[in-house]
Amino acid sequence: MKAQRGFTLVEILIALMIFAVISVLAYRATAALTDGELRLTQEAAHWRAIEQVFTRLEADVRQALPRPLAEGKHTLPPWLGQHEPQRRVELQFARAAPGLPTAVSTARGQRMAYVWQRNERGGALELLYWPALDNAPNTAPQRYLLLDGIAYFRLDYLNQNGDWTDEWPPHLGKAGRMALPRAVRVQLAAAGGAVVERLFVLQ
Repeated sequence: MKAQRGFTLVEILIALMIFAVISVLAYRATAALTDGELRLTQEAAHWRAIEQVFTRLEADVRQALPRPLAEGKHTLPPWLGQHEPQRRVELQFARAAPGLPTAVSTARGQRMAYVWQRNERGGALELLYWPALDNAPNTAPQRYLLLDGIAYFRLDYLNQNGDWTDEWPPHLGKAGRMALPRAVRVQLAAAGGAVVERLFVLQ
């Protein structure tokens, strides 16, 4: 009667090595899938936040008031758009009060601003609210962060001649001045992402 032959130590070691390699490959594949799903979830959430900002901005600019704003003895235009290339973009205006939180609105309307500022993460977009339409000099607004990691943000305004400008009021002389632009063009991109553009017609 022949004796039963078992596994040798070498065969067992080879089997263990093969099992270890398969386990490592399976772990890496599972980790890659998990990381990919997490990145996709984060990316989707970020673009939803961008879409919400566009919705908010459109609602605000469509209710803009053609009313000058006072800051102490100085009078500001109803619509003030300032642009420093690659550094800072600001749009300040007054909008009708309905729909705004009572803590930042008055019966006559609300003075507000959208400000994009370059930072170490690309750039941050903030929403600013002032206590009133007309304020004392150096009155600090309430600030709310809308988006961070925004690599590019630009606002352009359409004047009555059909020309786009990145600052407002345009330099057209008294005869060509308008309180509000005819339209606003918004361009925004997250870090490393494609530029998204929207056009809001005001008048």
